[in-house]
Amino acid sequence: MPDELINKLDRGRYFQLIKDLRPDATMVPDNYTYIDAPLYQSWSQTIRLVTLANDFLELNIPVIGLVKGAISQQYVWSLQKQVEMGYVSFAMPSRELFKQGLLDGAFLSARHVLEKNCPDAELLFYGLAHPFRRAKASYSNLSWFIEAKHTRYIKDGKSYHMIDPEIRSNRCDCESCKGRTPVELLSLQTRYDKYIRTLALHNMLDLKRYLSGDKDG
Repeated sequence: MPDELINKLDRGRYFQLIKDLRPDATMVPDNYTYIDAPLYQSWSQTIRLVTLANDFLELNIPVIGLVKGAISQQYVWSLQKQVEMGYVSFAMPSRELFKQGLLDGAFLSARHVLEKNCPDAELLFYGLAHPFRRAKASYSNLSWFIEAKHTRYIKDGKSYHMIDPEIRSNRCDCESCKGRTPVELLSLQTRYDKYIRTLALHNMLDLKRYLSGDKDG
């Protein structure tokens, strides 16, 4: 969402959007915090995040907290405040942190806060186009479906072309493939909807096994 639009959205507008859209759950609104921007700007956004987190407690639907900041002090402070408010589920926007090589550090800082103050809390990474497996954290995106749309087959968390010699003849016993090889799945392309569903489900199941550490499925 553009920064200019975020600036226009206050408590009242967010609440009206939620009333109109009627979601089953929502997340504390994202903000913009840039490492190369003046600290006063990122701190003002971090304080705004915490203020909205407090406001969102008035909603009658589940709310997911947000792990966000330009520096470690910001996402640690904002996370601590949300834990004090009673939040138990959190999402961490991860794309920019990963690109800058800061995701592991941010995750460890967040995990330290949660283990100390809320050991049963849930932490979800989002915004990455590939698996990011860490203990006591979950990962979410649509890479399993996007890869299938581009005729890509996922095995052990890695993406391959369907006719790649490394995997083309390997049989898969997952619920979707039912013993078929990638080449055999390609034969389903004449029934495109079934083909996409089968391949996408295979990719999702493989990522699920990979992220859970279950090599045997």
